[in-house]
Amino acid sequence: MTQSENKICQNCKQNFVIEAEDFRLYEHFEVPPATFCPDCRMIRRLAFRNERNLYKRPCDLCKEEKIMMYPKDASFPVYCFPCWWSDNWDAAQYARDYDFSKPFFEQYKELLFSVPRSGIIKQGKSVGSEYTNRVTDQRRCYLVFGSINNEDCRYSSWINDSKQLHDCYNVLKSERCYDCVDCQQSSNIAFSQESRECLNSWFLFNCRNCSDCFGCVNLRNKNYCIFNEQCSKEEYDQKIAELKFDTPEGFVAAKEKFENLKKIQIVPWAYIYQANDSTGNWVYNSKNVKSAFNCNNVEDARYIYGISNGKDFMDFWQWSAGSEKIYEAINAGIQCANLKFVNECWNQLLDSEYCMNCHSSQDLFGCSGIKKGQYYIFNKQYSESEYHDLKSKIIAQMKEVPYVDKGGRTYRYGEYFPIEISPFAYNETFAQEFFPITKEEAKKNGYPWRDEEKRNYSITLKSKDVPFSARMVSDEISKEVIACEHEGKCNHVCATAFRILKEDLEMHKLSKAPLPKLCPNCRHFDRLSRRNLPKLWSRKCACDYKVYPNSAKHLHHPEGSCLNEFETSYSPEDKAIVYCEPCYQQEVV
Repeated sequence: MTQSENKICQNCKQNFVIEAEDFRLYEHFEVPPATFCPDCRMIRRLAFRNERNLYKRPCDLCKEEKIMMYPKDASFPVYCFPCWWSDNWDAAQYARDYDFSKPFFEQYKELLFSVPRSGIIKQGKSVGSEYTNRVTDQRRCYLVFGSINNEDCRYSSWINDSKQLHDCYNVLKSERCYDCVDCQQSSNIAFSQESRECLNSWFLFNCRNCSDCFGCVNLRNKNYCIFNEQCSKEEYDQKIAELKFDTPEGFVAAKEKFENLKKIQIVPWAYIYQANDSTGNWVYNSKNVKSAFNCNNVEDARYIYGISNGKDFMDFWQWSAGSEKIYEAINAGIQCANLKFVNECWNQLLDSEYCMNCHSSQDLFGCSGIKKGQYYIFNKQYSESEYHDLKSKIIAQMKEVPYVDKGGRTYRYGEYFPIEISPFAYNETFAQEFFPITKEEAKKNGYPWRDEEKRNYSITLKSKDVPFSARMVSDEISKEVIACEHEGKCNHVCATAFRILKEDLEMHKLSKAPLPKLCPNCRHFDRLSRRNLPKLWSRKCACDYKVYPNSAKHLHHPEGSCLNEFETSYSPEDKAIVYCEPCYQQEVV
């Protein structure tokens, strides 16, 4: 096996290491070693996924106005969901011969920007949920994205099997939750993070099976606690009343006390449950997965994010659903196998490379929009022998005649699509959410960027004048156009203004949460800022009996420092008190 090697990323120019196991996988997938570091490879894939930016525009086929993820001025045809999946058009009509005098990606961009694209992505049946994208089975949901089987949810992303969630991120099997991040199986909680099986609580961090708690961290199986202090029910009710967190002053004071408590409490090296020989964060029921994030039931994979139910992956972001052997891909799933360099491909796409928006097909290379096809190259069908012969020649040509993008980066066979051929602007995509840059930085790198559209509205209420509580206003507030507190000066794709709709008001009355002063986009970026990046650093356990007063006897010397080292998503600059698994388990049981 080839030993690990130090490389210089051709994108960020920083050093990175290709591990011995990486080399084994490159041989397994029959691709050359990466020339981009893991972060830059991730960014490159993320620039091909727009999830939350929606536009009202006509379908280029039926002409009906619909909500879509492409603006009116998109430089390619955009069809509404029913039209794209209908038999009223055929992607094969855009077929073309391969030109060996031009680089592959130059030709593929021409194909990509001529074939119609689906204006919205969804599965199953959604009712009363027009303003959603990349969802399955939504009922009466509004501005919900990347989610499955929800009801009456609003302004949320990556939520599954839930009801009445509002302003949440990565919340599963829960109901009546407000402004929660990375929570599961909870009910009637607000402003909480990394908590499971909790009930009737506010301001929780990393709590399990707690009810009627306020401002608590690292608690297990507790009731009636305030800022980690045990109370009787009567004491709890009295102290909650004294907090007056339903007033601006009381809310700010309570939130500040909670944040200060978090700073002096320990955190685990990672949130990994029933996962053997694995590194990353938010990993469940998995085996041999490295640098994995938000993954469940995955086996034998490296550099992955948002993957459920599958095996044998490398550099793969989002989905799977029973798939295997996938390399450098995003938005692919439902029993797919042996795919390389794909985007927006699902429903048993097999043995295919360099494809976008292809489904239920096999043996495709350099295609876009093909459905139920086999042996296609650049949307043109060949015999089996012709296909394999031409594919081999194209791969050889890609190695000899590279594509060079506007930033001077070289793309041979084995590289994912250049960001500059993405159908989305950089600031419309996940890339901006996880690795935000400015317009000037995007221009310098040759990345597409979309300027804010001129809005045809007049602000009727400034953010500073928004009442604190929903009980202080009537339904008439839904008529107000409220200025976002950020005023478009942030890097969050700020909408600059928003409304508090009647349905929003009901949720705020139910949760007793303050009325918002930020637009939905800025609130979303605020939730993201509370999470660690999908990146790992090496750190040593902080347990030394000095920084944090341990309450239990640990395996290492009772007065000495723990020598355990691990990979964690807490960077060395982060001041969090990070414990290894044994030390954390000793303190939080």
